[in-house]
Amino acid sequence: MAVLTSFLLNFGFTVVALLAILVLYVKYKRSYWKSRGVTSVPGHWLFGNVKEAALQKKSFANVFGELYQQASEKDVVLGFYIFHKPFLLVKSPELIKQILIKDFNIFPNRHFSAGSFHDEIGNTNLFTIQNPPWKHLRTKLSPIFTSLKLKKLFHLIVENSESMNKYLEDQFSNGTKTKSILLRDVTLRYTTDIISNIAFGVQVNSFNPDNTELFEKVQEGLNFSIKRGIQFATMFFFPSVAPFVGAQMLGSSTDYFRKVFWDSMDARELNKVKRGDLIDLLVELKNEKQDNEDFKFTGDALVSQAAIFFIAAREASVTTMCFTLAELAKHPEIQKRTRAEILEKLAEHGMTYEGVRSMKYLYQVISETLRLYPPAPILDRVPIQNYKIPGSNIVIEKGTPVYITLTGLQRDPKYYRDPLTYNPDRYNEENKDEISQCTYIPFGDGPRACVGTRLGQLQSAIGILTIIKDYEVSFDSTCNCEIDNRNVFLSPVDKFNLKLTKL
Repeated sequence: MAVLTSFLLNFGFTVVALLAILVLYVKYKRSYWKSRGVTSVPGHWLFGNVKEAALQKKSFANVFGELYQQASEKDVVLGFYIFHKPFLLVKSPELIKQILIKDFNIFPNRHFSAGSFHDEIGNTNLFTIQNPPWKHLRTKLSPIFTSLKLKKLFHLIVENSESMNKYLEDQFSNGTKTKSILLRDVTLRYTTDIISNIAFGVQVNSFNPDNTELFEKVQEGLNFSIKRGIQFATMFFFPSVAPFVGAQMLGSSTDYFRKVFWDSMDARELNKVKRGDLIDLLVELKNEKQDNEDFKFTGDALVSQAAIFFIAAREASVTTMCFTLAELAKHPEIQKRTRAEILEKLAEHGMTYEGVRSMKYLYQVISETLRLYPPAPILDRVPIQNYKIPGSNIVIEKGTPVYITLTGLQRDPKYYRDPLTYNPDRYNEENKDEISQCTYIPFGDGPRACVGTRLGQLQSAIGILTIIKDYEVSFDSTCNCEIDNRNVFLSPVDKFNLKLTKL
């Protein structure tokens, strides 16, 4: 009995001692920003300032937007914590400009970077790779996204929009006038068909029940779950830990992507038929002399470029289309004006590149969606040396993650009148000059801005107009237009649905 009592006392003392050490450690780590004269806000003892996002009760986009709002107007930066780790949130557009553009040489890399993944596919793509290999890679890949190349891809996008249109028509073939449609699923199939063609040289029709293998295989690996949400959050905020949670960019679809890519590469090289798409460029890079010591275009490094383009271009456009349609459903007068312009320009130009580009109000609508629902709501950078913020005594230490939250910046009443009001006229000729530089950056800014911006906007515009020209979109209590709380990026929930009425 005495032995047991002694053991329990020793065990209890050890537990208390360990808890005391943990509390002291947390207090020490949480003093980081105060000791540097940076404003910070109180947080949970364990989760820091992201408890609701960590528990998947709110999206990281919304939590970061709320953090932004907690800073005072005079604060150019705000210190915060994720668990025990210090991060810095940038509020000032002037400082954002310094970081993304003027001092890019000090902030060339993302925190969500090369150490995040088990696989080379995740480590070597244009989004995650660090400088100087990034610069070499960007120079090689940029030519595929010029306006001239985009114009040549226009017919491909239209062909896939016609498949989507036929699918929707079939939903109303029994004479039904109004029907609830799972628009996330519809837009995923539409963008999958476009991007798989451009990135992998594979022509599919995901709306055809007999031709859905690629779509289904991709979805197996990329569908979001609680587990994948935790993995992506770890990759984004704690990249050095991410390999230990089994994180892979393509998930369980990795081997399938490899097979599709190399089959397409072999076929393209064998047939020697060039289409001017991404797979053509990657064939050239595979065969050119590899004289750059920083980066070699071999193996999974080639697969990686097609994979990141597939994921980013697909998901960003799905988010843009879904939330645009939701806002049009909530604002019938804006929907009516959008449809009138679409029908007018189609009557004038037909379904042509010039005709779509002339739909100025449609692009204003898309711009307003991107302001309120930026698909990549958090921009991240890491300084490669200590950096003194201009006009202050604050020094950002080398390696400190620096974030820009677009759900805070682009909804700030200081820069946008009635910021939560959906108003596409912010971007018309009369008003667009009122938008200050670096207060609207849904595609980033500076040298590391999104390389596929124009393609993403074009496929989103064609997808939206295909639906709006033939259907009235409406919203009621049975519709679900929420943001997926599991995702670090801003995306619609799986069962995102609206009502469509055939016109």
